[in-house]
Amino acid sequence: MPRTTEASRAQARERAWLMVSRHPDGVSESELSAFTGIHRRTLNNYLNELADEGRIAKEGTLWFPLPYAETRLRALTLTPEEAYSLYLGCRLLVKQQDKHNEPAQAALLKLAEALTDDAQVGQEIAQAAAELAQRPAAPAQRSIFETVVRGCIYRRRVKLRYQPLRGRSFTTSFAPYLLEPSAIGHATYVIGHSSAPDALRAYKLERIQEAELTRERFRVPADFPGLAILRDAWSIMMGDSIMGDRVVEVALRFSPAVRARVLETHWHPSQQVMDDPERPGHLRWTVRIADTTDMLPWIRSWGPDVEVLAPAPLRETLLGQARALAQAYGWQVTPARPRTNTPSSALDIFFGDE
Repeated sequence: MPRTTEASRAQARERAWLMVSRHPDGVSESELSAFTGIHRRTLNNYLNELADEGRIAKEGTLWFPLPYAETRLRALTLTPEEAYSLYLGCRLLVKQQDKHNEPAQAALLKLAEALTDDAQVGQEIAQAAAELAQRPAAPAQRSIFETVVRGCIYRRRVKLRYQPLRGRSFTTSFAPYLLEPSAIGHATYVIGHSSAPDALRAYKLERIQEAELTRERFRVPADFPGLAILRDAWSIMMGDSIMGDRVVEVALRFSPAVRARVLETHWHPSQQVMDDPERPGHLRWTVRIADTTDMLPWIRSWGPDVEVLAPAPLRETLLGQARALAQAYGWQVTPARPRTNTPSSALDIFFGDE
């Protein structure tokens, strides 16, 4: 039996693609096999390859076309400075990803090939791709990532099964508007409309258990603000109102030991800094955000060099965590004494004379 040449294979695969593209409402594999004369097993291989390329998708027993031509990128010309900016972005991407991400790796390799001769940064980008390849494999997460991305690109709803951090998993029809990475927990979130509460929600990709692209189209509402929806978020948490209607002012006092380091970075668009009126040499730092949940790790990272002044619930949370930390290390925890002088840190309240 003559072997299939590469040219004839490419032609057969293209026939499969053209036939699917003529059926916007979907077509089954048996119909495609009859139309094209391609054996079912071979046809299935072609269809899966086309799906991996983002040209078609499967829903139930039907294959349907995706607007593949609309997502092809035009030729890109970069200045050396722009190319190096891409390199820095690639480095951040690799640091943010804790699992193997094949689409990201392929993108880095393509950038490396394009930039090696022109900007002399291709080798470093290729090394970033190799570093990303060493991350633990997560095939299920790759499939979910690709499905959600395609839903966002093609404006099609995605059927999700989601497992919250607390509570039972649930199924929802989700319209993905945008994706946003978070340095906290090496996580990526998708923001969009969820049918379950009929409201905007931000779902962590790592908590999505199943994702299936549907043929139901959606439009991003004209009043959706895009990335501006995160203007009042510290990282990704947007509080009770995802549109950022409610904000709380957080006031922190930083010690002289870290004052210069704090001032080196503009941590949030709303931040305000001033000399602390009560503690000479200390820094009073305030910010207005919608939710303090994902700010907690950042506050804790400063250790005893920061004190939460407001709001009261956040201060109480840190005091409780300081008490738990002291107990974990075997310190004698004593009740808080009346404050005659401001302690050098929140921890002093609990450590007593130890």
